[in-house]
Amino acid sequence: MIINCPQIVIALIFSWIVLLNMAFVFFGIRYFIIKKYVQSGISLFFALVMAFIPQVMTMFIKGGSDPLSNWFASLPLYAYIIVLSLITLIVPVLSFYLYRYTRTHVSSNSIIKGFNASKEGFLYFDKDGACLLINKTMAKIASSLTKNFIQNGNTFLKLVKDQTITLEDGSTYKFINKEITVSSGLPFVNSNDSQTINELIALDVTELVKKNELIKEDNEKLEQMNKELASYNEKMLEFIRHREILSAKINIHNEMNTLVLQSSYLLSNDNKEERNNILSKWENNALLLCKEAESNNEDFINDLKTLADAIGIEMECKDFSPILSNEKITSLFIKATKESLLNVAKHTKNKKIIIDIKHDKDVITMSFINENNVNTKPIIKGGGFTNIEKSVEELNGKMTIINEERFILRIEVKDAL
Repeated sequence: MIINCPQIVIALIFSWIVLLNMAFVFFGIRYFIIKKYVQSGISLFFALVMAFIPQVMTMFIKGGSDPLSNWFASLPLYAYIIVLSLITLIVPVLSFYLYRYTRTHVSSNSIIKGFNASKEGFLYFDKDGACLLINKTMAKIASSLTKNFIQNGNTFLKLVKDQTITLEDGSTYKFINKEITVSSGLPFVNSNDSQTINELIALDVTELVKKNELIKEDNEKLEQMNKELASYNEKMLEFIRHREILSAKINIHNEMNTLVLQSSYLLSNDNKEERNNILSKWENNALLLCKEAESNNEDFINDLKTLADAIGIEMECKDFSPILSNEKITSLFIKATKESLLNVAKHTKNKKIIIDIKHDKDVITMSFINENNVNTKPIIKGGGFTNIEKSVEELNGKMTIINEERFILRIEVKDAL
């Protein structure tokens, strides 16, 4: 029975009741302020109950003559503790709903907090420049730019309008301005009762600017690498060209060595026809060797004709235009023409070569024809022809050699290279 409880237990129960009473009073007032009247009424009701419980318990402890007092006094201690525990559970429930409401409810205070916490700056002013609303970010920007507060919105707008400005602390802002029309919003007021105000927004573009700078630096590095690679490529092409020229000269030198041995033998004989033949070969090879250093492609036609005339070969070609649009095809044509001239000079008696160039859709066909070919020996793809075939394969083309009634070297390559 509660009358027989130790004084310390009764004191703890009274303290518990006082704390609960204070909590209910707080919730009642707080809910009333935010206009949640139902929750406020519940809280104040339990506060009133907690205020009367100590008086009732005191009356029971002192004792009473009526049956009701004796009945309450006869209740065990745990019954009072259970009742107080159930009432205590109401406290966290009221606290949870109050916390959720203050976190989600939009109030004038929460709007101001969100407005000032924004990373973007906001400024609103009327047509006369009087500031109507400004947040902390815009105030900080203005202080950094002008070392002062914004006195006139129009003056500040002229300073920053449609610009991207970096402040002393490294932050960068892009300023955007527009005019907006607002009405009074009052009932029974003419809808035309409105005014136009200026809105100036400072967008935080610091990270975007930094990323753009990094991209710009990377682009500059890539441009430098591209220049270096282009220079390296030009040097490589020049190196390959010199190697091809050297290879051609080596082939001619090898033939000249053979001619030296043949000449040494034939000069000891009295056969004039054989001497004239060997001297003609000497002349042909010497002229080809001298002409191996390629000239500018602009004069290659004249060079080829000069070479043909020098070695006594008539060269016939009506139209060179299909090969002039592509430098690689032009270079291939020069190589093939020189090798064909060399082949005619060495192996045939009919000193005439016909060059036929056709352009059908995107395929260029070059044919080098020696009429009335008297050379019955099979053509061996060695030396110059092998080099030409490699060049054709590099251009994904096709090379064909026909050695029947007449000698034909046919090369097919695509124009779209």
